[in-house]
Amino acid sequence: RQRRHVGDAADVGQHVVEVADAEVGDAERPGGDPAAGVGVAAIVAVACAVAFLLLGAVVNGQGHTGLDAPASSFVSGLPVPTDAWTLLTAAGGLVLVPIGIVLVVGLLVVGQVRMAIVVAAALILAAVGTEIVKLVIARPRPPGEPLVSAPGYSFPSGHTLNSTVTYGLIALVAWRSPLPFPARRVVVAALVALIALIGLSRIALGVHYPSDVLAGWLAGTAIVAAAAALTRPAQAGPAPPTG
Repeated sequence: RQRRHVGDAADVGQHVVEVADAEVGDAERPGGDPAAGVGVAAIVAVACAVAFLLLGAVVNGQGHTGLDAPASSFVSGLPVPTDAWTLLTAAGGLVLVPIGIVLVVGLLVVGQVRMAIVVAAALILAAVGTEIVKLVIARPRPPGEPLVSAPGYSFPSGHTLNSTVTYGLIALVAWRSPLPFPARRVVVAALVALIALIGLSRIALGVHYPSDVLAGWLAGTAIVAAAAALTRPAQAGPAPPTG
């Protein structure tokens, strides 16, 4: 059961890669239909948003889910030093603000104005939306002594949601860059792994329930997928070399 819970979390993060795979299939295939990538991204966005709303309704109505106790026990039992979890959780904290600013400014510098506007809107939506949902659900933090300070309500995990959006958007930009295909896959995979580890760190440090983290992954993936759909290149790119 514990392995299944971790697998479910990995599946959420894998949606980012699935969107990217759909995009590269269209962008690098001669005569490919750009609308197909938009459709996949839109479907992922809607599916994750609906799942997030349903999870929020369950938490709001019951106060807990069947995922929380076994997944918390599993993550807490992982042989990872507390310092490592603390370092990972810091990657989803205030450092996201300068990272997001650099990303938006960088897009403006290279002339990707539309992408910069959508990215800025997505980052603001993630930050503001997290706080609004926290106030609406008003879920207390897990009982016990947390290993790091975490004021405010618990659902959803702000570190998880905002890191999913920030690093997910970086992955999207990297995927559409001129980097070689293998390099793009490595960058996307590394960022998805970082997103997953940041979420797990919030559980291990005792500041969030697993369902808080799952909600952050779902909402964050929905926002990234929506951004991908809104900024899909209008024309297919050149075919990859053959032979």
